[in-house]
Order: sequence, then structure tokens, then C-alpha cells
Amino acid sequence: MRPQAHATWILLVSWIASACSSGTDSGAGVPADAYAANVCVSAKQSALGDFCASGFEAWWEESAESREATLDQARLQLADSWNGAEAAAGEDGVECDDLAWSHESAAEQLERGIARLVAQIQEPLSQSQRDASACGGARWMASAEACQSLLRAESRHIVDLDADPDRSLLESDREATEEAFVSRSQSSLEASCPGDPEASALLSEIQQMVGEAVFKTVVSPGLESDDYLTLTPGPTEYLGRTYTPQCIQGSEYRYFARRGTTNKLLIYYQGGGACWNALTCAIPSCRSLPEESLDAFAGDGFFDLENPENPFRDWNIVFVSYCSCDIHFGDATVEYEEGDETSQHLGFHNARVAEKWAREHFLNPEVVFVTGSSAGAYGAWFHGPLLHEVWPASQFHVLADAGNGVITEEFLRDELAVWNFTPNLPDIPGVVESITEGGGIVDYTLAIAGQYPETNWAHYSTLYDGSPGGQSGFYNVMLTNGSPTATLRWWDASCAFAELALSQAERTYEAMPSNYRYYFGSGSAHTVFRNDKVYEHSSGGVPVLVDWVRAMLSSGLGSRDPLWTNTLCSDCGLILADDPKPVPLEAPFTSRGEQVVIDCP
Repeated sequence: MRPQAHATWILLVSWIASACSSGTDSGAGVPADAYAANVCVSAKQSALGDFCASGFEAWWEESAESREATLDQARLQLADSWNGAEAAAGEDGVECDDLAWSHESAAEQLERGIARLVAQIQEPLSQSQRDASACGGARWMASAEACQSLLRAESRHIVDLDADPDRSLLESDREATEEAFVSRSQSSLEASCPGDPEASALLSEIQQMVGEAVFKTVVSPGLESDDYLTLTPGPTEYLGRTYTPQCIQGSEYRYFARRGTTNKLLIYYQGGGACWNALTCAIPSCRSLPEESLDAFAGDGFFDLENPENPFRDWNIVFVSYCSCDIHFGDATVEYEEGDETSQHLGFHNARVAEKWAREHFLNPEVVFVTGSSAGAYGAWFHGPLLHEVWPASQFHVLADAGNGVITEEFLRDELAVWNFTPNLPDIPGVVESITEGGGIVDYTLAIAGQYPETNWAHYSTLYDGSPGGQSGFYNVMLTNGSPTATLRWWDASCAFAELALSQAERTYEAMPSNYRYYFGSGSAHTVFRNDKVYEHSSGGVPVLVDWVRAMLSSGLGSRDPLWTNTLCSDCGLILADDPKPVPLEAPFTSRGEQVVIDCP
């Protein structure tokens, strides 16, 4: 090392150690209830900060041999910290190494970034100049300290998301680091150093380098972005409980995941009916199994990831399959009649296992969009509040597609209990009471939307949602004392369903106008999220759904996109091509010239 440089670097190391002494070190500053995956990633980010400082030290060495020796030592220290963090997480039953960034890849990426910065710093300096070392040292110090400080700020944030739910502390740490960098860079100008590179340009390089490192520690780079990964879990320990994922007839459970190119997460709960007695559990939809692969299955609507109009095309996706017939929230094994096979209503187990995996592979998304169709709409509505506890620093949006909570008081009182539903409800005032005291979907929504006022909550449906598996079909079963054959005459309940669905949505909005919206399209189609109608359907005087969803995504508390507003079709009874209808037509379905319409009293 050059004589003047040696002294300069001694000052640098001391300075950085002092400036960052409040950072998260291994075993220090970790909350007792911190989730093991977050602790692991926090340790990795802190270790990367130390590696970054060592990387700058290595480039200050006189010879290539000395530089490589310093880097080798830094790589060994990074590997020890990395492997130790993964081993500790594994002892807690958490995957911190599965599909994760390797310490070799992390070191390689940071070394490339440091080399780019060094080149920018060195270029204007003449090493024969008397004060070249001092000039370079000032710039090196500022860059090394900024890199380490930014990574340690990320480390402090990820280990305790509850302490910084709006990311204000993280942003404050970033701003302080950036201000210090600019100030310290200015010292080289005051010392008349030649050709000082712009502080903003160097800072941008550092921010990019740190941003890439953070992204790859919180979003699993080993997860493929082209295909869906099929996951088949067994019994799983999570949050002090063992979950046993399986389908209603005891067959194995599968779910799917895909990595995008942004730190945003879409969680989709699949639909597929529901059952609560021997007759309803005999319907075919309650005997279906999850797909072997999702690649060929999820290619329409908002799952068309090639469509440039799709706002979710670059997002990470977790597809929570459905085969438990309990709206993703059952926690019971039931024998409905003597001699009948046992029904495993374990949808809550299936969903929680998928939640655990998502939590350990997408650790801190910027945005989480929770949705589902039909029975999956209820999965989104009931799991959405629970997911806020997993990612407390994420912006949330929850959309229920064709699951508007139109049920009878008798069903709410007598049938829902078969799934052992209430014990797992979120601990939010008014939630349990909404189920046990008959308030239903309106009271439940008011409770969760009030608890999370910065989250957008929304219901979508056609106003006459039909077919045997549609909302009017299930409502007709409830209106006819649970007869499953009533689904075959689902249109008998079309008008009653529409009236109650709209009434409930209007009452919810009147009580919670800040963060709840509804969208009712025309016709009788059931579900839309996985249908190309999201890009095309504007019949009945409604905006195209994709525009409404974009507006939802761009709306925050106190900053509402004017397009995200309650939407009600002007010609709601207009039946569109491919919409279900009785053949031959029966009331309330009738003809209007060449069109088919629903005409309710």
C-alpha cells in the first residue's frame, strides 16, 4: 500500500466503523419475535455492507497480489456470515438458502460495482501528484461508507418490518447517508483535487449497486421467471403449529409460484365451489385436484403475462390452488354421514403453507395485490388481513372477483361452522362478531377496512352472476334449504342475488368511503380475473376492468385516482356472448329484439 494511502485508509476504516456502529450485526439489534427468514436476510445484507467496505480497501492496495489477498479474506468472511445465517434459519425450520442468492454471486456482483466506481474515482487522478492519495482517499471514504451504510440501513429495516411499516425510518437513513456522501465528496473539491467526478454520478452508481444487492436478497433469484414452479408440500411447521396440506379426499396438495422482474407480489386464490354437507360435497367441483402444472393453464386475462396492457405482467406470482371446498379457510376433518368418506376441509392449512413459502422467498414486496375468483375471492378476503402481518411494510390491495358475500343468515349461522372457520379469523375488533352475530360480509369488511385504512379493498362482479357454479347458483341452494339441485335452476335467484349484492356494496361504501370500492358489470358471467374480458368488456356502460384495476393500484390514502370509483353498469341486464342463460329462456331472462336480457321486477 502507498505510504500516504496507508494512513488515509486507516482513517477510513476507523471512520466507517464509527459511523456504522449502530447497524445490525449478527446477534445484535434483533427483535425477539423477528421471523427467522428476515433475520437471515438481515445478516446477509449487513455482511454485504462489510464486504463492500473491504472491497474498497482492496482497491487501495499497491499491487494486484495484495488486492487479491484482501479480497480473498473478505470473501471468506462473507461466506462465513452467509452460511452461518442460513444454518441458523434452517434450525428454525425456515428456508433461507432455497432458491437464494449465493455468497459467491453476491461477492462477484459487488466487486464489479466497486471496480466501476474505482475507475470513475481514479480516472482524473495522477498517482505522481503529491496529494493524489489524499484526494483519492476522500472519494474512497465517501463511497465505501455510503455503500456500507445503505446496506446496513436495509439490514435494520428487513429484520423488523413492524418497526418501520411506512418505510420512513429506512428512507431517513438513506437520506442521511446520501447527504453525508455529498458533503464528504465536497471536501475533495475544497482540497483542489483534480477533475473530481460529480458526487451525484458516483452516488447513483452506489445506489444502483446496493439496490441490485437488496433485490436479490429479498426476491429469490433461483426461482425461474419463465415457468411456474410446482410445489408439493408435506406437513409444515409454521408459527408454532404443524399444518397438513391436502385436498378434500386426502390427496396431495400442490400450489405454484413464478418470479417476476419487480419486487411486487400477486397472490391469487383459485376458485372452485364450496360444500358443507354430504350432498353438496358430492358435486364434481369438490372432487377436482390441483393442476400438475400451471404453465398452460394460466394464460388468459390478468394471467396473460405477454400482454403489455397487463399491469401484473412483471410481478412475482403465488397461485394458491384450491381443492378443499371450504373457501380456503377450513380447518376441520368431517364425516357428514355414517359410512361416507371423510372430508378434509383443510384449506386454511393449504393457504398457510403457501403463505410460509411466499414469506421466505419474497421477503419485503413494495406492493402486494391479493385476489381470487369465486371461492378464491373469499380466500383473498379472509387471508388478506392475515397477510398484512407477514408484510407490514408493503402497500396492499385486495380485490374479490365474484365473491360478494351474498348468503343467507341461516347459512352464516348453521353451515359455516362445519369448516371450523372462526378460530383462525384475524384478531381485529368486530371480525368474529360479523360471523357469529350475523353481520355478514358488510360488518366483516368494515372491520378489516377500518383496521387497514391504507389498503384498498374492492368487490367485482357482474350484477347477475350466474351458472350452477356462480354466485346466484349457490345463493339459490341457500334459499332452498340446501338442496344442491337448486344450482341447476340458478336463474331463480338471479334477481334476489343482484338486489342483495348491490345493497351490501352500497352500504359498505357509505360506511367506508375512504378505501372501499365496488364494480358491477353487465351480464351473468361468473368471474373475470382469468378472462380476456378484463381488456375488452365495456358493455353496459362500464369502464374496461383493466383501467379500473390500474386506477386501484395508483390510489393511496389521500391520493385517489379519479378512475377508481364505484362502478355500476347502466344496462346491467344485457347478456353478453358466452354468458350463461337458461335454454330455453325462462324468467327473468327474456328477449329484447335479437338480444337476451334479464328483466327483474
